[in-house]
Amino acid sequence: RAYAGCGVYADASYRRSYARIYESVACIGHGNEAKYRKDWLERPQDIVGRTVRLENMEVNRHMSKFHAMTCGDVYKENKPFDPNEVWAFWPEGPFEHAKDMKRSFLFHRKPNEAGFAIIEAMTDEMIGFVFLTNDNPQNLSISLELPIVKPSSEGTVESIEACYLLVDRLFALGYRRIQLSIDSMDTNGKKLAGRLGFTQEGLLPKDRIIKESNRDSIIYGMLNSDWTKGARAFLYKKLHGEKAMKTDAAFNKKEEELDEQEKGLAAKKAKEEEEGTLAKENK
Repeated sequence: RAYAGCGVYADASYRRSYARIYESVACIGHGNEAKYRKDWLERPQDIVGRTVRLENMEVNRHMSKFHAMTCGDVYKENKPFDPNEVWAFWPEGPFEHAKDMKRSFLFHRKPNEAGFAIIEAMTDEMIGFVFLTNDNPQNLSISLELPIVKPSSEGTVESIEACYLLVDRLFALGYRRIQLSIDSMDTNGKKLAGRLGFTQEGLLPKDRIIKESNRDSIIYGMLNSDWTKGARAFLYKKLHGEKAMKTDAAFNKKEEELDEQEKGLAAKKAKEEEEGTLAKENK
């Protein structure tokens, strides 16, 4: 199921690593396995992690819950809060009614954008959204937007893993650069960029107008070379622990060696067949 969910374009190393995490959370017991099997049959494209999974954003499935958790009213275990804590750095919001949210940028994505609901694994409850924008397949670059989450989930391991799952999948699909653009006044956003291992690349003064105010944008970037040379291992260790990180690296190394052996054997066989064909022709 994990291999199928990765699609045919993700590289082999990623598919194996993702499958090990999927197995570790889906095969804890028979009841847990049945739940994950049901989820996969309904939404095979979900990206599954240890603490969260990402679902393609849908109005009917996610909008009312997201409005309830971000409007500032009491929501389940959360106390009332100022909704500007969530929406201060976004072009729209807070939203008084769910129907206002339906007409907003959240559910009107451009063709080169995608949105994902962040679902907490333990409770199966949504905690926020995360977006991809500015997809540029010609140059293999894309932008990751900061997660929009309820205040109690700001900066948590769930927010970090939601971003990690997308970044890991994107680089496995062949992207070379992922960009984060963050309001210079957004302290929590800048902290998250650092926790994810993104590098600050520059400042764009008066980059946007947000709610009738100038926004200076700090640009952060992550390259595929940075990801493979240490950034991925750093985040993997933070999310799953040092033991799991070392085990994953050892399995990847062993599997890559087996791949090389298989390639060598295939090349040897092809050469022998070619030589055999030439020998017959010469006779």
